[in-house]
Amino acid sequence: MMIDYKFGTPAPEDRKWTYGNVWASEETTDGGDRLVIAPAQGQTEILTSLLENLNGPFWVLYVLVIPRERGKPGRYQSPEPQTEAAISTFLNEFSDFLERDGRHNIWIASESGSQRLIDDRHNLIYAYGALADWRVALEAKGLHKVSAIRFPSPHSHHYHQSLDQDEDRLLNYWDWHRTDLQELDEE
Repeated sequence: MMIDYKFGTPAPEDRKWTYGNVWASEETTDGGDRLVIAPAQGQTEILTSLLENLNGPFWVLYVLVIPRERGKPGRYQSPEPQTEAAISTFLNEFSDFLERDGRHNIWIASESGSQRLIDDRHNLIYAYGALADWRVALEAKGLHKVSAIRFPSPHSHHYHQSLDQDEDRLLNYWDWHRTDLQELDEE
Protein backbone atom coordinates (compact mmCIF):
# COMPACT_ATOMS: atom_id res chain seq x y z
CA MET A 1 0.00 0.00 0.00
CA MET A 2 1.42 3.40 -0.99
CA ILE A 3 1.06 6.05 1.69
CA ASP A 4 0.39 9.45 0.15
CA TYR A 5 -0.58 11.58 3.12
CA LYS A 6 1.10 13.53 5.90
CA PHE A 7 -0.77 12.50 9.04
CA GLY A 8 -2.41 9.24 10.03
CA THR A 9 -3.47 6.86 12.70
CA PRO A 10 -1.65 3.50 12.94
CA ALA A 11 -4.37 1.33 14.48
CA PRO A 12 -5.30 -1.24 13.26
CA GLU A 13 -3.18 -0.34 10.21
CA ASP A 14 -1.86 3.04 9.15
CA ARG A 15 -4.49 5.13 7.41
CA LYS A 16 -5.00 8.80 6.70
CA TRP A 17 -6.55 10.81 9.52
CA THR A 18 -9.12 13.32 8.33
CA TYR A 19 -10.89 15.90 10.44
CA GLY A 20 -14.49 16.80 9.68
CA ASN A 21 -14.14 20.40 8.38
CA VAL A 22 -14.50 21.82 11.87
CA TRP A 23 -13.10 24.54 14.11
CA ALA A 24 -13.15 25.28 17.84
CA SER A 25 -12.28 28.13 20.18
CA GLU A 26 -9.63 27.31 22.73
CA GLU A 27 -8.09 29.19 25.65
CA THR A 28 -4.30 29.37 25.56
CA THR A 29 -2.00 28.92 28.54
CA ASP A 30 -1.50 32.70 28.76
CA GLY A 31 -5.26 33.28 29.06
CA GLY A 32 -5.90 34.45 25.50
CA ASP A 33 -8.10 32.72 22.95
CA ARG A 34 -7.26 31.09 19.65
CA LEU A 35 -9.06 29.12 17.01
CA VAL A 36 -8.14 25.54 16.23
CA ILE A 37 -9.09 24.81 12.63
CA ALA A 38 -9.33 21.27 11.27
CA PRO A 39 -10.16 21.23 7.55
CA ALA A 40 -10.62 17.87 5.86
CA GLN A 41 -8.30 19.11 3.10
CA GLY A 42 -7.03 22.30 1.50
CA GLN A 43 -5.08 23.73 4.44
CA THR A 44 -3.17 26.17 2.23
CA GLU A 45 -6.42 27.43 0.68
CA ILE A 46 -7.78 28.07 4.19
CA LEU A 47 -4.54 29.87 5.17
CA THR A 48 -4.76 32.05 2.05
CA SER A 49 -8.36 33.01 2.77
CA LEU A 50 -7.60 33.80 6.42
CA LEU A 51 -4.73 36.09 5.37
CA GLU A 52 -7.35 38.51 4.07
CA ASN A 53 -8.20 39.35 7.70
CA LEU A 54 -4.61 39.93 8.83
CA ASN A 55 -2.81 43.24 8.78
CA GLY A 56 0.31 42.81 6.62
CA PRO A 57 3.09 42.70 5.87
CA PHE A 58 3.83 39.20 7.16
CA TRP A 59 6.75 37.21 8.43
CA VAL A 60 6.97 33.57 7.36
CA LEU A 61 8.60 30.96 9.58
CA TYR A 62 9.14 27.55 8.00
CA VAL A 63 9.92 25.00 10.72
CA LEU A 64 11.73 21.96 9.29
CA VAL A 65 11.47 19.27 11.96
CA ILE A 66 12.50 16.17 9.97
CA PRO A 67 14.67 16.97 6.91
CA ARG A 68 15.12 14.38 4.18
CA GLU A 69 17.33 16.21 1.71
CA ARG A 70 20.15 18.71 2.26
CA GLY A 71 18.16 20.83 4.71
CA LYS A 72 19.06 21.02 8.37
CA PRO A 73 16.40 20.84 11.06
CA GLY A 74 15.61 24.36 12.13
CA ARG A 75 13.45 27.45 11.98
CA TYR A 76 13.74 29.29 8.68
CA GLN A 77 12.47 32.87 8.81
CA SER A 78 11.80 34.92 5.70
CA PRO A 79 14.50 37.57 5.21
CA GLU A 80 11.94 40.38 5.38
CA PRO A 81 8.19 40.80 5.85
CA GLN A 82 6.16 39.74 2.80
CA THR A 83 2.99 41.08 1.19
CA GLU A 84 -0.27 39.14 1.16
CA ALA A 85 0.25 38.51 -2.57
CA ALA A 86 3.77 37.13 -1.96
CA ILE A 87 2.49 34.80 0.79
CA SER A 88 -0.38 33.61 -1.40
CA THR A 89 2.08 32.86 -4.22
CA PHE A 90 4.36 30.97 -1.79
CA LEU A 91 1.46 28.90 -0.39
CA ASN A 92 0.20 28.11 -3.89
CA GLU A 93 3.68 27.14 -5.10
CA PHE A 94 4.21 24.69 -2.23
CA SER A 95 0.64 23.62 -1.40
CA ASP A 96 1.17 19.97 -2.39
CA PHE A 97 4.34 19.71 -0.29
CA LEU A 98 2.88 21.54 2.73
CA GLU A 99 -0.34 19.50 2.70
CA ARG A 100 1.04 16.01 1.95
CA ASP A 101 4.29 15.86 3.93
CA GLY A 102 4.69 15.77 7.72
CA ARG A 103 8.25 17.07 8.07
CA HIS A 104 7.32 20.68 8.82
CA ASN A 105 5.15 23.42 10.29
CA ILE A 106 4.56 26.84 8.76
CA TRP A 107 3.92 30.07 10.66
CA ILE A 108 2.60 33.29 9.13
CA ALA A 109 2.56 36.33 11.42
CA SER A 110 1.74 39.99 11.06
CA GLU A 111 4.81 42.19 11.33
CA SER A 112 3.77 43.12 14.89
CA GLY A 113 3.36 39.43 15.78
CA SER A 114 -0.07 40.05 17.32
CA GLN A 115 -1.84 38.09 14.57
CA ARG A 116 -0.60 34.71 13.38
CA LEU A 117 -1.56 31.51 11.66
CA ILE A 118 0.24 28.23 12.30
CA ASP A 119 -0.26 25.20 10.06
CA ASP A 120 1.19 22.30 12.01
CA ARG A 121 2.25 18.73 11.30
CA HIS A 122 -1.05 17.39 12.69
CA ASN A 123 -3.10 19.03 9.89
CA LEU A 124 -4.38 21.66 12.30
CA ILE A 125 -4.28 25.42 11.83
CA TYR A 126 -3.98 27.60 14.92
CA ALA A 127 -5.21 31.17 14.50
CA TYR A 128 -4.40 34.05 16.85
CA GLY A 129 -5.69 37.58 16.40
CA ALA A 130 -8.70 38.40 14.21
CA LEU A 131 -10.87 35.67 15.73
CA ALA A 132 -14.29 37.22 15.03
CA ASP A 133 -13.44 37.80 11.36
CA TRP A 134 -11.99 34.32 11.02
CA ARG A 135 -15.07 32.67 12.52
CA VAL A 136 -17.18 34.28 9.79
CA ALA A 137 -14.67 33.28 7.09
CA LEU A 138 -14.57 29.66 8.31
CA GLU A 139 -18.36 29.37 8.35
CA ALA A 140 -18.42 30.80 4.79
CA LYS A 141 -15.94 28.06 3.77
CA GLY A 142 -18.28 25.38 5.15
CA LEU A 143 -16.43 24.61 8.37
CA HIS A 144 -18.56 24.11 11.47
CA LYS A 145 -17.95 24.94 15.11
CA VAL A 146 -17.42 22.11 17.59
CA SER A 147 -16.57 22.21 21.29
CA ALA A 148 -13.03 20.81 20.94
CA ILE A 149 -10.66 19.21 18.45
CA ARG A 150 -8.23 16.44 19.33
CA PHE A 151 -5.87 14.52 17.11
CA PRO A 152 -5.48 10.77 17.51
CA SER A 153 -3.00 9.21 19.88
CA PRO A 154 -1.07 7.27 18.77
CA HIS A 155 -0.62 8.87 15.37
CA SER A 156 1.86 8.82 12.50
CA HIS A 157 3.68 11.41 10.39
CA HIS A 158 4.82 10.62 6.86
CA TYR A 159 7.78 12.04 4.96
CA HIS A 160 7.70 11.31 1.24
CA GLN A 161 10.77 10.77 -0.88
CA SER A 162 8.75 11.92 -3.89
CA LEU A 163 8.53 15.38 -2.26
CA ASP A 164 12.21 15.72 -1.31
CA GLN A 165 12.87 18.05 -4.25
CA ASP A 166 10.15 20.36 -2.89
CA GLU A 167 12.03 20.63 0.41
CA ASP A 168 15.11 21.75 -1.52
CA ARG A 169 13.09 24.20 -3.66
CA LEU A 170 11.38 25.69 -0.62
CA LEU A 171 14.67 26.16 1.24
CA ASN A 172 15.98 28.04 -1.81
CA TYR A 173 12.82 30.14 -2.30
CA TRP A 174 14.03 33.00 -0.08
CA ASP A 175 17.32 33.79 1.61
CA TRP A 176 16.00 32.36 4.89
CA HIS A 177 17.49 33.20 8.29
CA ARG A 178 17.95 29.83 10.06
CA THR A 179 17.94 29.21 13.82
CA ASP A 180 17.83 25.98 15.80
CA LEU A 181 14.57 24.20 16.57
CA GLN A 182 12.86 24.95 19.85
CA GLU A 183 11.52 22.18 22.08
CA LEU A 184 7.89 22.92 21.17
CA ASP A 185 8.67 22.49 17.44
CA GLU A 186 9.13 18.75 17.77
CA GLU A 187 5.83 18.02 19.55
